[in-house]
Amino acid sequence: MAANSITTASVTSFAAVKRQQLDVQLKQLEFHALLHRKLDLVHLFESFLIGGQAFLPFNGLEFIAGERGGDILVGDQRQHRLRFDLALGGEALGQISLLRDSSFDTREARIAARLMETVRYPLENALAHHEALMQSMTNHETGLYNCKAMALELPREMRTARRAEQPLAMMVIAVDYFESITEHHGANIAHDAWNAVAAALNGQLRSSDRLFQGESDEFIALLPFTGIDDALIVAHRLQKTVGLSVKDENVSCVLTASCGITELDGNDDPERFVKRAHKGLSLARRHGRNQLKAIPVEFPVGNDFDPSVA
Repeated sequence: MAANSITTASVTSFAAVKRQQLDVQLKQLEFHALLHRKLDLVHLFESFLIGGQAFLPFNGLEFIAGERGGDILVGDQRQHRLRFDLALGGEALGQISLLRDSSFDTREARIAARLMETVRYPLENALAHHEALMQSMTNHETGLYNCKAMALELPREMRTARRAEQPLAMMVIAVDYFESITEHHGANIAHDAWNAVAAALNGQLRSSDRLFQGESDEFIALLPFTGIDDALIVAHRLQKTVGLSVKDENVSCVLTASCGITELDGNDDPERFVKRAHKGLSLARRHGRNQLKAIPVEFPVGNDFDPSVA
């Protein structure tokens, strides 16, 4: 007769369970403290991505800011997403999506919801910091970001576009012969006209777009998720908007605008990207102004060849 086989089940001791619980609590506290130390939005979400994977596997995080901050993608774009709309004290903070290749089950959704509670207050702090930073880089008359703000935001927008594998267009818009308004009508009229143009341009763009006040008589617009062909359509609309922006009973100003447009290339750094858009503006001015010139990514910036007449 065969001897009965006896299976011995290992039983985790109470002390071991207690240690595991303490380990989890310690990780949660460390994760929470880490997030509270991050005031930069990108650094906050990078820390959330790295630290959050100790509790839940995911490959990327997408933040849709709405009216506060800017849209951010860290990690990798993936097919499945778990989306959360965050608010604090009745004020919307934005939308966070966790991204990965496989779907999230009910248990994982509960874990993710607890992670969102962890990031709620650090996100509010980071958004307030971002707003204060941008306010210090904003022209208080036009309400537009200045060149310092663009130097900060452009590399982020470029990284987001590349991570999401989406296009990013840039246009440099200049009011033609703007200095003549000052000469013929005075500085006050020119000042009002400039502010009217800024408001008109900003009013035509999406909330995800960024409009900066550049040097001299230029505006620079960044259009996420927009290729060069669609950017040309937007540029035509903005060009008409400039012509309609100044209305005064006592002064007759007919404004026109020239614009250079390009699209982000895989080899671009911020300087090269901006330089190519400025090349388009230069060509538009050379062809009589009130023109739009789109510069393809393969166009050599240092060359005087005009792609529009090739």
